[in-house]
This record gives sequence, structure tokens and C-alpha cells, in this order.
Amino acid sequence: MKRKYCCKLVILVILLLDIFYVHAQFNGITDSLFLKFRNCNNDSVKVLCLNELSWQYRINLPDSALVYANKAKLISEKNGFKAGIATSLNRIGEIERIQGNYSQAIETFTKALQIEKEINNTYGIARANGQLTLLFESTGQIDKAINAAQICIKLYKEINNFSALANSYDRYARLYEHQGKIDSALNLIYSELEIQEQLKDSTNIVYSYISLANLYLKLKKYSKALEYNNRAINVAVKFDDQFNLSKIYINISIVYYNLNQFYTSIEFNLKSIEIKNKLKQGKTLDANYDNLGNCYYSLGEYDKAIQFYNKSIALKEENEKKEGLGIAYTNLGNLFFTKKQYKTALFYYQKGLINAKIMNDKLIILELYQNIYKSYSITGQLENAVAFNDKYISLRDSIDATYRNTINLKERYQDEQRKNQLLEKDNLINEIKLKRKNIMIISLVGGILLLTLLFFTISRSSRLKQRTLLAEKNSEIKEQKITELIKDQELKSMSAMMEGQEGERKRIAQDLHDRLGSMLSMVKLHFKSVEENIQTLRENNILMYSKANNLLDEACDEVRKIANDLTSGILNKFGLIPALNNLKESIEATGQLKIEVLNFGFDESRLDYNIEINLYRIIQELISNILKHSKASEVSIQLLKKEKQLNIVVEDNGLGFDINQAKNRKGMGLKNIESRVNSLNGEFNIDSGKGAGTTITIDIPLKSIK
Repeated sequence: MKRKYCCKLVILVILLLDIFYVHAQFNGITDSLFLKFRNCNNDSVKVLCLNELSWQYRINLPDSALVYANKAKLISEKNGFKAGIATSLNRIGEIERIQGNYSQAIETFTKALQIEKEINNTYGIARANGQLTLLFESTGQIDKAINAAQICIKLYKEINNFSALANSYDRYARLYEHQGKIDSALNLIYSELEIQEQLKDSTNIVYSYISLANLYLKLKKYSKALEYNNRAINVAVKFDDQFNLSKIYINISIVYYNLNQFYTSIEFNLKSIEIKNKLKQGKTLDANYDNLGNCYYSLGEYDKAIQFYNKSIALKEENEKKEGLGIAYTNLGNLFFTKKQYKTALFYYQKGLINAKIMNDKLIILELYQNIYKSYSITGQLENAVAFNDKYISLRDSIDATYRNTINLKERYQDEQRKNQLLEKDNLINEIKLKRKNIMIISLVGGILLLTLLFFTISRSSRLKQRTLLAEKNSEIKEQKITELIKDQELKSMSAMMEGQEGERKRIAQDLHDRLGSMLSMVKLHFKSVEENIQTLRENNILMYSKANNLLDEACDEVRKIANDLTSGILNKFGLIPALNNLKESIEATGQLKIEVLNFGFDESRLDYNIEINLYRIIQELISNILKHSKASEVSIQLLKKEKQLNIVVEDNGLGFDINQAKNRKGMGLKNIESRVNSLNGEFNIDSGKGAGTTITIDIPLKSIK
């Protein structure tokens, strides 16, 4: 009796201590739950409060969450409250899953499922199956995972629980991903995202973004993977979702690993590990160890790589986590293959193949078939080599069609959207043309009547009016030329004052090409868009347009002679990123080019203005070159600000060019860009080829940014 009383007293003390802590640290939701628990005499309501508190604490304070869930279970068992017992078991199982205790979690959720079936709770049955889907997947029981996922989706549809249905789509998509059915996985994730957007569920949208980022990573579409990871970061930071933030950082580290930016990859990986350690999620560090091993392997630090690979394998085996074990063995095998230790490599490849077949992970199986074939070939075991080569070819052909359809899945979706937008635009244009046509008909009828009555008078008046307008126009043109000559003379005088300053002449030459030339090119683009519809105007206006066009060309020639040290208004007031977005909107308005601007690490602080103006002019010149030469339809601008470096990537889908020829005959554009980059102590690299688009990479050390 005393022992029972002591246990109750301990639990009560823990609750009282946590109540004090929560009132001091946490938001109004937990405060309200504690207040309701303390003031309520109804055991059923107390159970609900304790279970909800357990859910709130499951990530940041898992030990406290277990105390609340077990207390709720104890009260429920005492009162025969089966629904309370089932929910408590769900909370306990979720904490066990997060901490990596998969076998214990499966046992807990199975008990919860049995109780939910006894009380015929459709939602509870679906909920337990959803959690079991994740656990069966993690332990390599794919058939069981698929069965649980199908039951879960069917039941959530029956009760119209769309929020839970969206999460079920995400789990099922992961199973498709294991089977190499990336197109099916993408379809499910986009369906999930559509539901979340309709529900305006910003918190859960982050899961959809993470899933899309991972799928595009598998498709080697790294800019898309970074885009969706950055979207996920914005949502996770907004809601202080540290649990998902740790996932996003490891995903970004994998993207940068695939981009061969290994130190950046390690940096994001360490951020993920730091968060996981704070959240007491040490059992989930196997993915981090895998990626760190890959980075050090690529950097040639084999001992460190082996150390992290072995850590990953040990952690996976310790927690019976079969997910990813095949990849870990494959990585270790590849390392020993590189070291020409082919027997050791074969040993790890065979272990990886056993696991990959259990998980039915066709992509890993495909890679292992090829690796084993190469190992047998080098060691002279030709019969085995031929057998595995045949297996590789057979499996590759079976999944090749799926990948071909998947690669353009999102692009087809966007094409349909663009077609619909163009159709709406065409309808609007036709409507405007119809109104104009009606106005013209009415005007013509009235004109004919007036011409019939006053032909000679109107003709004479019209000629006089045209002469007057022409005289006024000539006068305006003369005034403009006088003004331009005055300005030109002023600038020539200024240039004469600075004749001996070689550095200043070089700056003016750069600014003339980069700034005024680019801006006049955009004006010309807008003018061309007007030119396409000029045929609908009257003949006399066509002549006026031609003159105006010639005047614009003459003005362009005149303006190129003028060197003004002007600065960008938006850049001066708001900074580099808003200025680039403004440039993007200006160019996209012409309909000539689609531009994507991605940035990471730019907080409210500004860079030095001279640095910002140089970076802006560099990107402006790159866009100008793309418009002039590449015939591209899309451009991606990516900016990453890190602690010791600023990285800029400008990528287009244009015709590309021969880099060696370009180096031999660099135009002023590339010379100006190189000159600006050199002034910042940076590095400037071009990756291009005919028909393959162009990627410009610029790295600026932070020590030059003051």
C-alpha cells in the first residue's frame, strides 16, 4: 500500500514540476491543458488532457511525454476506458518510433490496433495502420507496410478525413519510391500537397515539400530538390519545427554532396546532428553517418569514411533498421573497390544485395548487380561476371520506361498550366479585338457619313492638321537633339577632366556595357513585343512607328557614348535579393525568358554596398549574354551565403557553346565579369557544351565582404 502511495506521489511530483516549467516556458496551448487537468474531476477529461500533453512533448521532452501517456493509460485501465487506453498506446508507440525503438513500437501499435478493432473505432484503426506503415517500412517488412497503407487510405476516405489522408499518401509514396516507381510516388505527393493547400495546413505542407525534394534528388534534379528543401525550411522555421528542420538539413547536405560541394555538405550535416542530439534522437543518426562517410570518401579521407560507414551500419543493426542498410553496405563496398581490395568489396556488395532484396529496393539492387559484375570481371571470375551483367541489363530495362516517364512528369503538368493560361490570354485578346472591331465599324460608318457631307472641308482640314502635327513633331525632335548635344558636351567635358585616370576609364567601360547596354536591350525587347501587333494599326501610324523605332535606335547609339555613375534604386534601398527579383520581373514581362531566383542564408543584414552592386552587375551581364546568344527559355539563379563563402550559380537551358573557343575570343561581357569577380578575390567557372546549356559558378570568399 505504501509502495503504491509512493508511486502516485512520485508521479504527482513530476506533474507538479512540469506544470511549473511549462507555465514558465511554453505557449498558451499547454498552459490551458495543464489548467484543465488540474481543475477537472472527470477522469475521461483528465485522460484526454494527459494524452494531448504527451503529444505536445513527444519531440522536445520525450521522457515527460512518456510519463503523461503512461499516467493516462493507468487512469484509463482503472476506469475501463478503452478509447483512452488505445490513444495512450498510440502516444507511447509514437515516442518509441521517434527514438528508434522499432520492434517495441510495432508491439505497442499492434496492441492499440487490437483495442481500436474491439471498440469499432474506424479512425483509430486507420491511425494505428498508418503508424505501422512507417514501422514496417523501416524494418524491411514491405509487404506488411503496403497492406497497412492500403487499409489506412481506404478508411480515411470512408470518414472523409482529408488531413490524415494526405499523410497516408506520403507514406504510400515512400513505398513506391522503394520499388523504383518514382512517377507513382510523385503523383501521390502532388495529391497530398493539393489537399494540404486546400486545407491551408501550413504545418503539414512541410512534409510534402520534404518528400518532393527527396524524389527530385533521386531524379538528379538538384535545383528542384534545393527549391523544395528551401520551401520546407521556411515553413519549419516559421513553426519552430526542429524535428523536421534536422531532416531538411540532412537532405540539403545530400544535394550538395551530389553537386560535389563536399564541405558545404558536411556543414549542413553537422547542423542536422546538432539538432538531433538536442532532441535526444541519437538513434536516427545513421543517415548522417552515411552522408559523412560519402563526403570523406569523395575527399580521399578513407579512414574517416570507413569509420562513419561502420557507425551507420552498427546503428542500423542495433535498432533493427533495415531501411538504408543496403546503401551503407554498398558505400563500404565501393570504398574498398577504390582501394583495389576487390574481395572485401565483394563481401560488402553481397551483404548489401541481401538487404536490398529484402527491402525490394530496385535501384540499389541495380547498382549492386553492376558493382558485383565489375568486381568479378577484375578478379577473373568471368562466369559470375557474365551472370550478374545479365541480371543488371534485365533489371535496368524493366525500370527504364518508368524513369523516362517520370523525368518529364512535372514539366508536363506545368506545360498544361501554361497552355491554359495562354488559352485564357487568347480569349481575352480576342474579346479586346472584337470590341476594337466594333468600335472601328461604328467609327467607319460615322466617318463615311461625315465624308459624304463635308468631304472637301475635312480633307483640307486633315492636311492642315497633319502638317501642324508634323511641324510640332519636328520641333520636339530638334529640342531633344539639342538637349542630347548639351548633355553629350557636358559628359565630354567630364571625360576630359579624367583623361589621365586609367582605372576610371576601365570602370566607365564596364558600366557602359553592363548597365546601360543591358537596360537598353530590355527596352528594345519591350518595343519588339509592340512590333508584333503593329500590323493592326493604320498605315500612317506604321510610318510614325517606323520613325520612332529609328529614333530609338539612334538614341541607343547616343546613350552608349554617355557614362553616368548611376546606382540601382531598389538595390540601394532594399538590397541584392529584392533587386534581383525586380530584374526577374522586368525580363519576364517581355515573355522572352523565365527566371528562377533562389537564395539561402540571406538574413536581414546587408552586404557592403560596393559588393552588392558588383554582384548585381555580374548577374545582370550574365542575363544579358543569355538573352543575346543562348536562345534559352529558362534561367535559374541560385545564391548561397555561408559563414566563409558566397556561392552564385547561374544555369540556363540554352544552346551552350564551346568553352575553349570562348576563352580564345572573350567579348567585353565575359571580360567585365571576370574583372569584377577578380576584384572580389573570387573564382569564376564556366561549364557548357554545344546543345547542353550553360552553368556559371562564382565563389566569393567572405573575407572580401566587409
